[in-house]
Amino acid sequence: MDEARFVEFLKERFPFSHGIGIGDDASVVKIGDDYQLITKDLLIENVHFSLDYYTLEEVALKSIAVNLSDIAAMGGKSQYFYLGLGFPKLLGEEANIDFFNALEKGCRQWQVELAGGDFSSAAHLYISITMIGRAKKPIYRHNAQAGDLIGITGVTGESAIGLMLLKKGIHAGPLMEKHKTVVPEIIKGPILANYVNAMIDVSDGLLIDLKRVLTASGKGAKIFYENIPVTKEMQETCSLHQLDEHEPVLAGGEDYVLLFTIAPEKEKELRKEHIDYYIIGEITPQPGELIILDKGKLIQPRTNGYDHFRS
Repeated sequence: MDEARFVEFLKERFPFSHGIGIGDDASVVKIGDDYQLITKDLLIENVHFSLDYYTLEEVALKSIAVNLSDIAAMGGKSQYFYLGLGFPKLLGEEANIDFFNALEKGCRQWQVELAGGDFSSAAHLYISITMIGRAKKPIYRHNAQAGDLIGITGVTGESAIGLMLLKKGIHAGPLMEKHKTVVPEIIKGPILANYVNAMIDVSDGLLIDLKRVLTASGKGAKIFYENIPVTKEMQETCSLHQLDEHEPVLAGGEDYVLLFTIAPEKEKELRKEHIDYYIIGEITPQPGELIILDKGKLIQPRTNGYDHFRS
């Protein structure tokens, strides 16, 4: 069973009567005139990160940022969160204080508050955050329309290349920082919500997250690789390490840019907002279709991205 089938299994087993439950970036419940958004993400030592190349501050900030990204992908604004923390005794009391100092820094930086949680000793560092937010108009994965343009708000592939270099023992440089430092699109998410039909944050890879939108919407897509932003440093690093550039760009993961679909006439209106984004493809009516072209040449990547069950 892969992750997609597991999610469908959970949706069938656990129906949610209060709003939208399992299957999107956050659950959605109508509260007064607004919608409450709730999301949860885990960071587990030696699964999602290694303290060989992460500082405790970087881990603490990332644990907040990845949750902020989910709320932004629903077009919402994060408000407060609950923390579940398993902390190894071997790290010591000073390290524990360092972690919470960093968490406080993240709260100030992104204007969210810690509301409570639970704490335990653990064999490895384990961080579980439940983020609460609100939206006037939540944006879901399931509303992509045939003829929509496909856009992304930033570069994909930098984080995956950075992780590769970290694993090779190269710890300094902008690509490594791109992997360790998440910049959630908390400004662009609510702006895009006024224009787009569907949206998701790219956490597991551009293609696998696009497929989640396509599956939820019953649509297909055509991607034009030459329209995807690729930095000179990414190209040079891929060449140096004999890495196929297409793999990290299309399937790398942990970039936390927003991927969205938007009607062409709405995209013309969106330009007036003066936010950075790139149009990289279009939605097609054929369910499940995914065509990737690079200057007219068909690309068939080895993988679509990170699957938590198969990887």
